[in-house]
Amino acid sequence: MTQAPTAAPVQNARRRPPVWAYAWWAATGALLGFGVAGLLTIGIFLLPVAIALAVVGALWKPLSTHSAIALVGGLSAAPLYLAWINRSGPGTVCEALADGATSCADRWSPWPFVAVAVILLAGSCLVTVHMRRSRDRRPSSPDF
Repeated sequence: MTQAPTAAPVQNARRRPPVWAYAWWAATGALLGFGVAGLLTIGIFLLPVAIALAVVGALWKPLSTHSAIALVGGLSAAPLYLAWINRSGPGTVCEALADGATSCADRWSPWPFVAVAVILLAGSCLVTVHMRRSRDRRPSSPDF
C-alpha cells in the first residue's frame, strides 16, 4: 500500500513567486538603470515608465512579493551595455568608415562597468536563493 505524498512541497511551491514576477521587476530595474544612465537624453522618457511599473508592482498582489529583488538584477543591464560600448577601451579607438574616412573616439575601460554589473546581478541572485531556502525550511502552518 502506498501513501499519497504530503501537501507541504505543493504549499511551498505555491508560495514561491512566479517567474514572470521576476521578469517584471528585472525589466523595471533595467528601465530604471537605463533611465538614470541616459538621463540627459532618453532617460527622461524611460524613468516615468519605470516608476509606473514599480508602482503597479508594489500595489498588485502577485508582484508585491520577494520577487522585487530582481529589480537590483535588472539594474545590471545598464552597466553591461556601457561595458559593451567601451569594449575597445581604454584609450582612443579609431575605426575606418565605409567612405574611407576615419572616426576616432575616446573609450573608457569596460572593467569597472562589468564589475558593477556582476555585483548587482550576483547579489540579486544570491539574495533570491537565500530567501527561497529560508522560506522552504520554515515549517508550513496547518490548514484549518
